[in-house]
Amino acid sequence: MTAGFDVIVAGGGAAGASAACFLVQRGLRVLVVEKARLPRYKACGGAIPRPVLERFPFDLHDLVRAAPETVRFAYPGLAPVDVPLPGRPVAMVMRSELDARLLVGSGAEVLEGTAVAAVEEGEDCVTVRVTPSPPSPAAAGAGEKTLTARYLVGADGAASQVARWLGLRTKRRLGACLEAEVPLEGKPALEAEHGRSALFSLGAVRHGYAWVFPKGDGLSVGIARFVPGQVDLRAALRREMERLGIALDGIELHGHPIPCYQAPPWPWGGPRAQERLSTRRCLLAGDAAGLVDPLIGEGVRYAVASARLAAEAIARDDLRGYEVDIWREIGHSLATCGQVAGLFYRWPRGCYRLGVRNPAVTGLGVEVLAERASYVGIGRRLASATIDWLLRGLGRRS
Repeated sequence: MTAGFDVIVAGGGAAGASAACFLVQRGLRVLVVEKARLPRYKACGGAIPRPVLERFPFDLHDLVRAAPETVRFAYPGLAPVDVPLPGRPVAMVMRSELDARLLVGSGAEVLEGTAVAAVEEGEDCVTVRVTPSPPSPAAAGAGEKTLTARYLVGADGAASQVARWLGLRTKRRLGACLEAEVPLEGKPALEAEHGRSALFSLGAVRHGYAWVFPKGDGLSVGIARFVPGQVDLRAALRREMERLGIALDGIELHGHPIPCYQAPPWPWGGPRAQERLSTRRCLLAGDAAGLVDPLIGEGVRYAVASARLAAEAIARDDLRGYEVDIWREIGHSLATCGQVAGLFYRWPRGCYRLGVRNPAVTGLGVEVLAERASYVGIGRRLASATIDWLLRGLGRRS
C-alpha cells in the first residue's frame, strides 16, 4: 500500500488542478489522479471572467485567445441586441491549455492516464484504488495501485464516480452541450462578423441556446441545453450554424454533460437545501458538485471558487463547514439564478422582449458575467429595471 499523501484529488480539470494548487500553497502533499493525459480536449466555450485568471501564483494571461468587445443576443423574428463590454472583462481561452497550465503550475504530484476505480472512507484516512486508463482486458489488474490520504477531493466532472461511491448528489440532473472549434483561416467574412463579438443565439434549442465565441484564429461554436431529455443537439447545432453561414463539414463535434445546480434560494433555501457535497473526509468541487450557472452554463469560475473553499476546509482539518461556505459564496447565487433561468427558458420570447432589450437588464447581466456582481438579489433588481423601462417607454409615447 502506497501512503503519505495529505490529499488525493480525483480529476485534473479546472477544479481539480485549482484545488491542488491551493492545497500545495498551504504546504500539503497532494496527488492528482487524472484519467486522461494532458493537454486533452475539453468541450467548453472557454469564456472566463478575467478576475479568475488573477487567483493563481503564476501568469495565465498568455493563454487568452481573444477578449470580445461586445456581446450580441439574438432571438428568431426579433432584432438582435448588441451590448458593449467595457474593459473587455471576459477572456476566451482553450480549456485544454488552461487545465494543463493549472495542473503543471500547481506543484502537485500527478498520475496521468490513471482512473480512480474505487474509494473507501475510513475513520482516519481515505483509501483510493487506481488503475490505468483505459483499462486493458488482456492485462486485468496490471498496474493497479492502492493509495491512501487524509482527505479526498472529488473533481471528476459532471458524472462524478466519486460522488456515486460516497452517496453524494444522488438526485443529480444533467443537461448536455455540443461544441466545436472552427478555424477562421481563409474566411474573412466570418472573422469580420464574429471576431470581436460573442454571440448568444437564443431559441436555437428549447431550454438552452447556441453560441459563437471568438478564439483568435478560430471560433468556438456550440449548443447547450440545461434540462434532461432526449433532443437532437447535433441537428440543432448544424441547423443554427448553417443559418449563420458557419460550415461544420469535416469539423469534429465534442459532447459533454452539464450538471444542473438545484436548490431553492432564500428564504426557502440554505446550505441544507443543497445536495450533499461532503462527508467526513471527502468533498466535491466544480462540476462534480454541480456548480454550474443554470442560465448560461458557465462553470470555470465556480470550479476555481469551490477549489479554494475545499482547500480552506482541508487546511483547517474540518470539512463540516464546507457546505455552508459553498452556499454562502456560490450556492445562494446559483439557486437564485436557477429561478431566473426557469422563468427565462419557460417564456423566452417574452423575456427577450422585456429583458434582453432593456439596457438596464443587460447591464446587470454584464456585471455578473464580469464577476463584478452575483445573482443574489437579482430578481428584485430585474423587476425594478423592467418596470422602470416600461414606464419610461410609456412616458415617451405620451
